[in-house]
Amino acid sequence: MHIAEIMTPDPIVVGPDCPLDDAIHLFEQCGFRHLPVVEDGALIGMVSDRDLSLATGWVLADYRRTEDSDGPQAVREIMRSPVLSLSTLDTPEDVAAMIVGKRIGAVPIMNGKKLAGIVTETNLLEAFREEKLATDLAGDHAITVSEMMTTDVDTLDPDQFLDDALELIVEKGYRHVPIVEKGRVLGMISDRDLRFGMGQEMISDMSAQETGRLEISRTPLSALMAVDVVSVDSRCTLTQAIDVMLAHHFSALPVVDGSKLVGILTQTDVLKHVVRNGPVAS
Repeated sequence: MHIAEIMTPDPIVVGPDCPLDDAIHLFEQCGFRHLPVVEDGALIGMVSDRDLSLATGWVLADYRRTEDSDGPQAVREIMRSPVLSLSTLDTPEDVAAMIVGKRIGAVPIMNGKKLAGIVTETNLLEAFREEKLATDLAGDHAITVSEMMTTDVDTLDPDQFLDDALELIVEKGYRHVPIVEKGRVLGMISDRDLRFGMGQEMISDMSAQETGRLEISRTPLSALMAVDVVSVDSRCTLTQAIDVMLAHHFSALPVVDGSKLVGILTQTDVLKHVVRNGPVAS
């Protein structure tokens, strides 16, 4: 199988002079996490929703401007360059190795010097699921979630605050963190939840300043977390867990034994398995 069979072809792109406000709207409308940056037909960078969130707090320019500094205004100021890319003749395993090895979420795919498509972790999961990924090398033992999950899980308390979660997510590069009380999962907080909260706090603080009040907003995670948590049992097969991820468009699942949190399974955990063993037919 070649990358061309699984990539998203002709992806939406932005120019380097695209205002950050326009990029915010594009991410919100399309639900993407990564956008290629193209100038005169050449791929010159990549920008992610995380890059944009850290640069702007996910609020529009009129709200984030201060008297001291306007901060970055265009994509070229926050994009990542040079860009890691692969060819349409490479394989999904090559993409998985790059994503895992370089800790990136998407890889642009080139046809010569032209951008042909983009491959994300979700694209890979769909492809490897079709290849019946979740069996071991012997071909007769269904791999369970307990064999693949991360057991050393960082968690947060519902009474902790947005800035506590932001510090953890930025430091560790997480997209999701379970919110736990007495060993039981109450919710999940994502980087997208945090960027919404950051924007609300920034707007609240600026509104207070305009009326002559001093206000420092601190939002508890209980007000931001997603409470309709979908978890998987540690004894489920990896195939079943992948099906849950794809059906709900999740990139991480808390793993439970009864009601107790025992681990977390991410798309990256699955791709690490692919890099080590390759997709193996059942």
